[in-house]
Amino acid sequence: MDPVTHTLVGVAMANALFRSRFGPSAVTVLAIASNLPDIDAVVHLTGDPAAVLMRRTFGHSVFLLPFWSAILALIFWRFYPKIGFVRLFGLVLLGASVHLVFDLVNSFGVVLLWPFEMWRPEWAIVFIIDLFLTGLLAAPVILSVARGLKPYRVLMSRISLIAVAVYILFCGGNRILARNALAAETEKLGKPADFSYVFPEPLGPHHWRGVTRSDGVYRIYLIHSLSNRIELIGEDRSDRGNPAVERTRNTERGRKLEWFFKAPVWKAEMETVTDRPSSDRPETVSVYDLRFRPVSISTDSIFLYRFHVFADGRVEPFP
Repeated sequence: MDPVTHTLVGVAMANALFRSRFGPSAVTVLAIASNLPDIDAVVHLTGDPAAVLMRRTFGHSVFLLPFWSAILALIFWRFYPKIGFVRLFGLVLLGASVHLVFDLVNSFGVVLLWPFEMWRPEWAIVFIIDLFLTGLLAAPVILSVARGLKPYRVLMSRISLIAVAVYILFCGGNRILARNALAAETEKLGKPADFSYVFPEPLGPHHWRGVTRSDGVYRIYLIHSLSNRIELIGEDRSDRGNPAVERTRNTERGRKLEWFFKAPVWKAEMETVTDRPSSDRPETVSVYDLRFRPVSISTDSIFLYRFHVFADGRVEPFP
């Protein structure tokens, strides 16, 4: 989820469950704690385009989360000594743990067991930015500003959290319907797919992006889960097997990208405009992930990586 939604989750939990006991300070603690796992966003300060591979790793690890929570609780203890360290640690750990749950519901993946296991689970039932979900969480904050509604802040926050839980379950049910529709469509073709997945599309849980792969060709569908309709949007061939592509895939960065990507599409082409002699003219290899290519909006430049592959075996990444 985006930072705004994470923050609103923390605010809603504080108002619904802890404000009456710990006062307004509970709101501050949980609002900040609900963003704590994103401490691993510091990797982007390196300027490396591949730094995104380390997102949702050490900050989101269940092994390191208590450590980060203890540090943040110590900081809060300086400002809110009356609450006590143990209670502050519990609040921070709760906010950070709920953050992990809300990150799992989208299709970016979370390396929960870092650094011991690089498994990257995901539930893929909500798009990474969901305005309806954010709106449900923001409603109590907005309404509590209205004159006469502030006394109902606790009730509104509790209703908001229940509505969010129902909405996520509704999205999960729709994903099951979309997955069944994709399986039925694949069966009609009479050719088993070696990859099949359903990704959430933006702007609501009623449509999904189905992706299948067979013989190196991806078929991309738009699935309308509520009406059980499925449309073939297009096909995308991956050049796996091409010597330049295989050489790139076997590099350290290539292996990391394949680990991070869900449906990688590799492309290879010879450079046509270059000041190099033809004997040293490299092939250009690019890779992107269909997970990050919704059909509803254009995201062609997101997580697109390119490489130069030279005749002497060198593989060099470039912007």
